[in-house]
Amino acid sequence: MKSLFAFAAIVAISAVPAIAGEGHVSSKSLANMGLAGMKSMDDAQGMTVRGLSIAVVGGGSIAGIGGNGGGAASVNTYFAAGHKSAQGSNISYAADGTVKTNGNHVTTTTNFVLAGGASQASAK
Repeated sequence: MKSLFAFAAIVAISAVPAIAGEGHVSSKSLANMGLAGMKSMDDAQGMTVRGLSIAVVGGGSIAGIGGNGGGAASVNTYFAAGHKSAQGSNISYAADGTVKTNGNHVTTTTNFVLAGGASQASAK
């Protein structure tokens, strides 16, 4: 653990001269970090690569119910990954009930249990 703190302190101290020049890293600082071949890019060059990271989302839902007619469940998941944006959504539902039908001298009782759901995901 002590070596981790020592390493973090060395990195922090060596980074101070690198960021002192209004965000511009000097060639000397790059060389001190073993990155002598690297060059700083200007803001216009940086704009060409900003926002191109990968966006990842994931989710899930579950609905379950038990009633006179038994039990039911709905499990939904989604995953989306994109270069600029990703989104998704879920819906799950569960219900139970009883239906009574009265006919000629006959009464029928039907119990039901149901569950369902849907998931969608998109990425750009």
